[in-house]
Amino acid sequence: MTSSYKVMIEKPTLRKEYTTKENWLEDILTNSNSKASVKSAETALRTFDIFCKVKVGLDDPDITDLDMQKAEKLKRRTYGDANPITPKQRYEIDRQYWSQVKARRDVVLATATKQVLQQYQLWFEASDVQSICTSLQSWVRFCSQNHPEVIHYRAMKWKAKKSRSVKSYFASLKDWLRICHGVRITTDDVKDYLKFPKDTKQLPEPLELEHIKLVLGHADPTRRALYYVLITSGMREGEGLSLKRSNFKTDVRPIKVHLHAKDTKTREARDTYITEEAWERVKPIFDKTQEGKYLFHDYEEIYDAVQNESRYFLRLRQKIGQKYNHKNACDEFPNGTGVLMRYENSVRYCVHIHAMRSYFMSIATDVHNESYAHALSGHHAYLDQYIRKPEKQKSKMYLELEKYLLLEGSKVHSEQFHEKEVSELREELEEQKAQIEKLMRDKSASVEFDPTRYGVTS
Repeated sequence: MTSSYKVMIEKPTLRKEYTTKENWLEDILTNSNSKASVKSAETALRTFDIFCKVKVGLDDPDITDLDMQKAEKLKRRTYGDANPITPKQRYEIDRQYWSQVKARRDVVLATATKQVLQQYQLWFEASDVQSICTSLQSWVRFCSQNHPEVIHYRAMKWKAKKSRSVKSYFASLKDWLRICHGVRITTDDVKDYLKFPKDTKQLPEPLELEHIKLVLGHADPTRRALYYVLITSGMREGEGLSLKRSNFKTDVRPIKVHLHAKDTKTREARDTYITEEAWERVKPIFDKTQEGKYLFHDYEEIYDAVQNESRYFLRLRQKIGQKYNHKNACDEFPNGTGVLMRYENSVRYCVHIHAMRSYFMSIATDVHNESYAHALSGHHAYLDQYIRKPEKQKSKMYLELEKYLLLEGSKVHSEQFHEKEVSELREELEEQKAQIEKLMRDKSASVEFDPTRYGVTS
């Protein structure tokens, strides 16, 4: 054995190898099967980047030249040309501007984060985990407070994050520090050195049938069919948007829908059902959709379809609110009213697309039991691997549930009250008519009865 070989064994020249940020995000997607989880992780790192920039004290990049370029493009397009600028052109100019601004900001953020990470690694090599956790506690405080002097995204100022969001971000940040930079923080370290603010808890508001009918009545036919599927099957929004013709078994009753493992959040295949009322709305779309194509959208990525549906539902809710004079949150109505009602001290609306799944689970639990509701919705219950029912029994149980899932065929309380009021008025009129006819019969035959004298008409 040569001396040089001995040296190579005693003093290896290879540096420690860590996972790259890109591979780390790819692993999150592989494990969770959710682009939303990837976006959450990216947001967590972005908050840390902004914190590092403030901590290091770096200034924002100079974008004066970009502002001048944008203004010149808009001015030339607006006044210099015979044809005025189109909304699409204005959007493209705006998009290019913010893309250039982000590129410059990213350079500053990357510089600041690199400095902080180098300090963390030095502390970790010196076994000074407390200093790392103390710095991260400063990040927690930073996230939990408003900072109007700090730009978060484009021209948006930094707003305080909810404690639940901060905890979620911290889980991603802790994982990234260890896997991508070798800075390991244990659970005991977190318990000893980190404190997270507590959010106030509010019970989720139930989705009222009255509001469901308003949404269904004002949505376009494709969205109406999608909402029927979500409400009567317990699917997640992404699962509903993943449906193709091949998912449906239409020769049985109730209509069965098979969800493939790759399309579910839990990566487990399952079967669920939709009502006959829902199938009536889905069938026209089903018949005209080609094999292999999504029923409810034309996007290639489900994540993009989910984002589009969220934007559509936001516009739909505002449209309904304006039509029926529902109030947004204001001094007189702090939480808003009707479909525009929000949770207390929150930006979240009570009427939202994800509440449709909760509506199904609540009814399914009342009719059968919690395990049944969780099974159809794709949740695990205690010892659910031992609860196996034959297909005929599953279908029978859903048929028993179906009548409670009627939507447009069911009447809300106000409609029931109106029908009762009309019925009582009809009975009263019939009674008055009978009394008038009796008076007419009792009159003397010699006296000619004139109905118009008594206000009676045919």
